[in-house]
Amino acid sequence: MQVRAGVFALLVGAAEPSIALAAQTIRGQLVDSISRTPLPGAFLTLVDSSGTERARAITDIAGQFILIAPEPGSYRLRSKRIGFRPYFSAALALRSGETTTYNAVIDPIPIALREVVVAGERQCDVEAGASVAALWEEVREALAAVAWTSRSPAYWYQISHFTREVDAGGQRRRADSTWVETGFQQVPFRSAPVADLVARGYVVQERDGTWTYHAPDADVLLSDPFLRTHCFETKSGRGETAGLVGLAFTPARGRRLPDVAGTLWLDQQTSELHHLDYNYTRLPQQVDEPRAGGRVAFMRVPTGAWIVRDWVIRMPLAKLVRTSSADPVPIVFGFVEEGGSALEIKTQNGTVIYRAEMR
Repeated sequence: MQVRAGVFALLVGAAEPSIALAAQTIRGQLVDSISRTPLPGAFLTLVDSSGTERARAITDIAGQFILIAPEPGSYRLRSKRIGFRPYFSAALALRSGETTTYNAVIDPIPIALREVVVAGERQCDVEAGASVAALWEEVREALAAVAWTSRSPAYWYQISHFTREVDAGGQRRRADSTWVETGFQQVPFRSAPVADLVARGYVVQERDGTWTYHAPDADVLLSDPFLRTHCFETKSGRGETAGLVGLAFTPARGRRLPDVAGTLWLDQQTSELHHLDYNYTRLPQQVDEPRAGGRVAFMRVPTGAWIVRDWVIRMPLAKLVRTSSADPVPIVFGFVEEGGSALEIKTQNGTVIYRAEMR
């Protein structure tokens, strides 16, 4: 059995409001209601009178934003930043070709996630249970910021990639293959369309016998098809995840294709998204290997931008072994691992906003 890596979203940056003002525009600033300091990295949406989302933006380092409505009309502004209460403005009348200024103060959330009840039943409606819904509110906004800002090449990245092969015990079988990418760029990897994942699964056997592994990116995790095909529950962190609370997901009952199960971990104190652990379920040819999966580590940089700091995807290598009393069965003899790290990130004017520590 051969494997090859699937693709998924890895790096994100914050959009800077350098849009040429046109049409019906709303611009303004969000500040903390207590400290009166700007709120960078807050995710905003503009919704029309029917509640349909019509535009998105992320506040810059000064807490400022620009949103452009597709047509004149009545709109409301929604905003959510991790650690702050959701904000929903009064109706705003946007006239053709005019710019409206709107500033808002946002209230910090007084209760940290450590006080959220994290023991509950498995919910197949992510908003059905109080604990699950509370964690999903924070996760959703972080992932939405990741998905949105990843489309803007506003930052210069230096990215280190690697491919390695290890045996069943995790020992490297040969030297890693490594390479570095640099430059202003958008997401270097992206998952398959969610419709394909629902129809074909997250591990697909190709005509040439290779397997393509797909990991869930932010767009996939936020999608209605993903929410419909997975169930959720809350978890308390232990061991290496001590101090974190988790929103775990598993395939819904009746799902027969290769899929993913995992946990999105958040910091109890700050409510910020920390990392995603996931593993593959129902691998082709009845391969049983719980270590097949990966991790994506998130990080907010000082400008308010989000990056995926480190990532890895682990794909099993298996061979058929004949036994005396049964048909040949697949045995995992190793793994191919692919991943990488953000080494350095700069703004368009050359200011370093992130540099990895030397290891």
